[in-house]
Amino acid sequence: MSDIMRAIPFAELLTHSLREYREKKELYAVPVADVPVNAKMTVAERPLSCPIGPAAGPHTQLAQNLIAGFGAGARVFELKTVQILYGEQLGIQKPCIWTGDEAYNIEWSTELTIAGARDEYIRAYIVMHLLAKEFGLDADFQFHASVGYNLEGIQSPTVDGFLNAMHDASQIEAWKEAIDWTLAHLDLFEHVDADFVRSIDPCIAKVITLSTMHGCPADEIERIATYLLTEKGFHTYIKCNPTLIGYEGVKSLLDELGYGYIAFDTTHFDHDLKLDDALAMLRRLRETAAAHGRIFGVKLTNTFPVQIKRGELAGDAMYMSGKPLFPLAIGVARILSEAFDGELPISFSGGIDLHNVTEVLACGIAPVTVATLLLKAGGYKNLTKLAKAMPETIPTKVDVKRLAALCDSIPGDDYYHKKADRPRPAHPDDFPPACFKCKNCVDVCPNRANYPIPELKMAIHIDAYCNECGNCACLCPFGIIPYRDKFTLFSCEEDFVNSTNDGFLGREKYRWHGEVGTDFANLPEELRKAIDAVLG
Repeated sequence: MSDIMRAIPFAELLTHSLREYREKKELYAVPVADVPVNAKMTVAERPLSCPIGPAAGPHTQLAQNLIAGFGAGARVFELKTVQILYGEQLGIQKPCIWTGDEAYNIEWSTELTIAGARDEYIRAYIVMHLLAKEFGLDADFQFHASVGYNLEGIQSPTVDGFLNAMHDASQIEAWKEAIDWTLAHLDLFEHVDADFVRSIDPCIAKVITLSTMHGCPADEIERIATYLLTEKGFHTYIKCNPTLIGYEGVKSLLDELGYGYIAFDTTHFDHDLKLDDALAMLRRLRETAAAHGRIFGVKLTNTFPVQIKRGELAGDAMYMSGKPLFPLAIGVARILSEAFDGELPISFSGGIDLHNVTEVLACGIAPVTVATLLLKAGGYKNLTKLAKAMPETIPTKVDVKRLAALCDSIPGDDYYHKKADRPRPAHPDDFPPACFKCKNCVDVCPNRANYPIPELKMAIHIDAYCNECGNCACLCPFGIIPYRDKFTLFSCEEDFVNSTNDGFLGREKYRWHGEVGTDFANLPEELRKAIDAVLG
């Protein structure tokens, strides 16, 4: 198959979403949830009804990902990091995600072009506003942009243009096309009129997260953050690394929790930002932000770089996330909160799940975003569970004593101790081409590339949505590799030719058992029914 993702046109995004909501109350196979608003906040001058959502990563790369998260109840979306490299320049080997008790990845920014990423975010933003208005959904959501990885790249014309579009997308062609198309098709709606369409605020994001590579010098980080605060006018959070708690602290904690097999040395600890330098830098940046009327805070934390020793992924290095990252990230939160007496705003992403989200928010750490949890069983539906676990109130500053107590409780909490990974079953010799045994691959795909046909008890694969991340294969309890084994819908001749998957290119041709044909009567009846269900 092809790992090239192809954007869904705005008209298709919107009409599909409207139809799916009306028929099933779902958005891209995710049940639409009622969002609790008991802990409503104001962040960066905008209301935020639920400070929970997907982190910058596989769940915020494509428009349909963002729409699916919105349906699940997320209201803060950290858009996948944009920088000057993309596509093949990134050198990402596939598969790039491995999910077990913890998770690992070797991908680190959007695979789309900068303009392509910008347009995906614009399309999703407009669709979400239209859906909220049409169906009476809570519309107090926020997009937070993310950029990296050095000042030269961020100041390049392409990334600078992206930042300008986040401030005001009204002159971007994707914005104009979406607005014009909607105005020309108001008959699709009952509660959306022209005045509402024209009133949608073209400011996509007021908040930006700065993500720098491990080893980035302190003065470079400070220059970038200063530039974003003062010259670009963004409320700014900078990602900090778990290495701030030191090699011995990380090593002893992971050993105690049963993750002693995770391999790393002192390299990143030697080259990453040191705590004293970080504290001095954060104090200066807080002063700069205050002088310019901006919010400044930290995002905790980056993933943790480790060595590949057990063949989880290709190469020799990967990034660890999930359950074992939480003790490290919350430890950094404690150190920084104690240093700033709880006054430093913290956005959190390191290993949040249902076990800890309530207490983290109750400590005054918000917003919180997740990635690994959404890669596990339930997928986007886990956002609904997190939203329903919000505390009654969220403090406006960090409760340092409560945070310290949370950190101290971790070693004695059995939940954080390593659990055995489920053995990976062998790949079966025979398998249903539209397998629907458990629907796991549908739920755990970030890109919604495994499409369910419940009335037929089938699911097919959509090539155009897939980047071969491999997560569906990790979570398949039957040993199937869904993105290769499932009967596949192709959107163009190029992808059909470049793939070996059995599947179909519209009603033009198909491939079955490796042979290409045009007489669809030769396909099994169940696959003909699946094709009819998908194509209409």
